[in-house]
Amino acid sequence: MTSNSPISQYVSRFKAEKGKILSFLSAFPFYGEVLKNHQYYETDRMARNELSKKLDSLKEPIRRIEENFVRERRMDLIGSTEVLLSVLERLKNEIIGASYGLNGLGAGFKATESELEALAEWDYSLIHHAEELSTKVKSPNFPPEVSVDTVRDWVSSFRSELDEFDSALKSRKDVFLKR
Repeated sequence: MTSNSPISQYVSRFKAEKGKILSFLSAFPFYGEVLKNHQYYETDRMARNELSKKLDSLKEPIRRIEENFVRERRMDLIGSTEVLLSVLERLKNEIIGASYGLNGLGAGFKATESELEALAEWDYSLIHHAEELSTKVKSPNFPPEVSVDTVRDWVSSFRSELDEFDSALKSRKDVFLKR
């Protein structure tokens, strides 16, 4: 792991936030061994929290698009973005749910340091993907006379992007299953 990789940045962020008690306990052999991979578990938690916040921030631009349809009294377009909001909420719940984190993989599971680093890299790629989604959701500025087909095409395209994100999220476990 290089010192300027995104993963090392998350690990050093955790180390800076972990406090004096954990630093003191990690100096003892017994506790040091127990806390050995704790930094990666906490890094995973921090990455998941950041990822869920990024996905949650996508809802507001979508709501503004919908508000414009209501303001312009475009009855044919009202409700066209609801599916995007429900998919975002489902994805956010999957991310913050325990089954997504390391603690959902089973009590007998012991991850290696390289697997934990690979998981952190995977999480970072998901965060990067969420940032790309943020750019795409802010880009459409539909004029008042926009056609229904144009809006539906954009919603369909964005839904495809969310489905790709969902697939990447589901294949996260492959880091451990060696697929």
